[in-house]
Amino acid sequence: MPPDTIHLLGTDQLGRDVLSRLLHGARYSLFLSLAISLLEVVIGVTVGLLIGWYQGKAEATFLWFANVISAFPSFLLSLATVGILGQGMTNMILAIVIIEWVYYARVTANLVKSAKEEAYVISAQTMGLSQIHILKTHILLFIYKPILIIVLMNIGNIILMISGFSFLGIGVQPNITEWGMMLHDARSHFQTATWMMLAPGLAIFLTVVAFNLFAECFEEKGWKQIWKK
Repeated sequence: MPPDTIHLLGTDQLGRDVLSRLLHGARYSLFLSLAISLLEVVIGVTVGLLIGWYQGKAEATFLWFANVISAFPSFLLSLATVGILGQGMTNMILAIVIIEWVYYARVTANLVKSAKEEAYVISAQTMGLSQIHILKTHILLFIYKPILIIVLMNIGNIILMISGFSFLGIGVQPNITEWGMMLHDARSHFQTATWMMLAPGLAIFLTVVAFNLFAECFEEKGWKQIWKK
């Protein structure tokens, strides 16, 4: 049924309200993207801190591995990983994290190497402070802002990846309402019920744009200026 005053975004092939499904699906699309981002950051930043601080052979080995991973689109690598692990939401999450954490580790390692040359870090080392203390109280303060900006911008990318996997039928299960799965269900009805695909497609587009704009705003003004407005 097309959109009307009762069903603002219409109904799907089974008579279910598209707006209700869209709002319900946001829980999975947004929660999964945030959970995956958190896992990537924890793993990537931890590895990056250690590699950037100690360097040596571990850094050379990691950079070689990171260059190999970066040579291919992350979606294709994640897709191949899902093919190895198997279909399903859990395997999809693992596949994305396995590929994406490398980027955070590489950026963090470069930031740590730059931070080590700062005067206050050198002073802390001269004072005999422990390496763990320096990493927690000095290095993290130096790198948190660029890392957070990357996280905000990458959330949009993760939403696209999750939706892409679901659209292909290898992400979340069919009984779960998620934006990509809504696109998957609507593809066979695109010519006769355009609104079924238009609603989740616009939701994905606007959400990705919103996260990117928020990241740019944070990069330019910081938290305090954002909340003042």
